[in-house]
Amino acid sequence: MSEQCSLYVQIKIGENKLAAFFEDKPQPPLIDNNWLLWWESRAMYSKPSLTDISTYSIPNNGAIIQEFVKDNRMGAYENYDEESGIWYLGIVFFSENYTEILPMLAWLKSLASYLEEDEKGVAFIYDFYWGDDSVMAYLEFSDKEALLMPTSHVSEINPTILAQANQHLESIVEEFQKRNEN
Repeated sequence: MSEQCSLYVQIKIGENKLAAFFEDKPQPPLIDNNWLLWWESRAMYSKPSLTDISTYSIPNNGAIIQEFVKDNRMGAYENYDEESGIWYLGIVFFSENYTEILPMLAWLKSLASYLEEDEKGVAFIYDFYWGDDSVMAYLEFSDKEALLMPTSHVSEINPTILAQANQHLESIVEEFQKRNEN
């Protein structure tokens, strides 16, 4: 990976549970077998051992989102759809580096404990903007847990979800271009 990949998150969660998550402090992750298997599935040069994952040093989870959204260079948005109960997060220019994405993955995995048993979702970091079709990370949310999957190519993503992600991120790019024209 040599260009910034994009982050897309789509999770069904109650508004009050999401608010509680945003108010809480980021939690340090436990490196378990899921982390280790996913890490082994990643292709990278000089891969270090996965022994430590940094935690965001921001007072609460909601402030983490606001930091991304206010950085205009990243092309970030966050939205809760009250009708569907789905929370969306997108960052067009998120990261190109595996070690840089680890805190976000840990942060997203921590959200799973706030979900109800029947609430599901996905989060993935992929090459949306540059067209390489690679996937850096893919998380599935189900049964109050988030599991990293060995997904490495966009062809492995549900086409409907991928189309939604592309549509959301494309709307961010269009908005970004409009702001910069003025």
